[in-house]
Amino acid sequence: MIDLFDLTPSCDLQVLTKQIASTEPLITQEVFPQVTEILEKLQKKLKEPVKTKFYLFKTLQTHILPLTNVCFDKSGKKCITGSYDRTCRIWNVESGDEEKVLKGHENVVFSVAYNYPRCDRILTGSFDKTAKIWNPVSGNCINTLWGHTAEIVGAEFNPHQCELVATCSMDNTARVFHSETGQEIHLFADHSAEVISARFNKEGSLLLTASFDETATVWDMRAKEHAIVIRGHEAELSNAVWNFQCNLIATSSLDRTAKIWDLRRLDEPQATATHKDEVLDVAFNCTGTRLATGSADCTAKVWDVTGNFELVTIMAGHSDEVSKVTFSPPGGLLLTASADKTARIWNSGTGTCTQTLSGHDGEVFSCSFNYSGDAIITASKDNTSP
Repeated sequence: MIDLFDLTPSCDLQVLTKQIASTEPLITQEVFPQVTEILEKLQKKLKEPVKTKFYLFKTLQTHILPLTNVCFDKSGKKCITGSYDRTCRIWNVESGDEEKVLKGHENVVFSVAYNYPRCDRILTGSFDKTAKIWNPVSGNCINTLWGHTAEIVGAEFNPHQCELVATCSMDNTARVFHSETGQEIHLFADHSAEVISARFNKEGSLLLTASFDETATVWDMRAKEHAIVIRGHEAELSNAVWNFQCNLIATSSLDRTAKIWDLRRLDEPQATATHKDEVLDVAFNCTGTRLATGSADCTAKVWDVTGNFELVTIMAGHSDEVSKVTFSPPGGLLLTASADKTARIWNSGTGTCTQTLSGHDGEVFSCSFNYSGDAIITASKDNTSP
């Protein structure tokens, strides 16, 4: 069966229909025109107007200290923000109203996440060494997850088993908890330095961690031990992410490189992307065909990861480091956040800056598209989130 994620605005429909013919023998030559017509309609829907302008709709401002992270729910109608003021806040995106204040942490709320796709639970990770599970309707804390001995810097739900959550910490460990009971299920303690990210694959069977010890590790949730350590960087890692199919891994590092790894062969990188300064973030597009890198050299780059690894374009225009990169859902746009107090929207194919999102009075360190790609949220050290 052909994966619909192969259907991108730039894919060759003739090649795709031939693939369908080879995998679906019951489809005859007589129905090829109808199949092609349907695929063309779907392809048009996937195309996004890259010249569309985004306008400031609301400024979310009740935090009394700088924000740390932001996250949309799947509908795009709600978002959550974490802050140095020790709270997480739930916002109505359409009205700009603050709906709930989640209080209970005793230090910075550094990580916030929804359990997609249901979005009926919120996970927060804090510098107080705990993570908490919240009911977004009542605002009540359902459970507090104890075990870490230092600041928690990342937390996310298992996409396949939403009752499981992963946390990573400056105590050099990653842990998996049962969100309803608070029980610690796994302790992954082989890293020799701080663990700065922990991400499940889409089946929830593997956990990918990145560390300041210059390595990433893939852990097998079923075997309760690591599958393999990914070595090759010469400085601390800044991030590690899966592509959509979860057969590729991208790692970024302060050694000025990002590397692509094939899950079937993690002993050496498949490709290396380079910058003139530290690589601070890395992100795949939704099809896993392109990779974006953001760097302290004030640029972002987009790379083609199909076939020969090639540089597609360079996004130059920020006047300070680019700390966050994220593709729009269809992949035609790239959103960047920078210490120059702006976020920028780029055409990911040409590298043209289509819009500069200004208005913040402090460093913009986080940004995100909603699920449908028609709204953007940015978070800044000026305590606001437009």
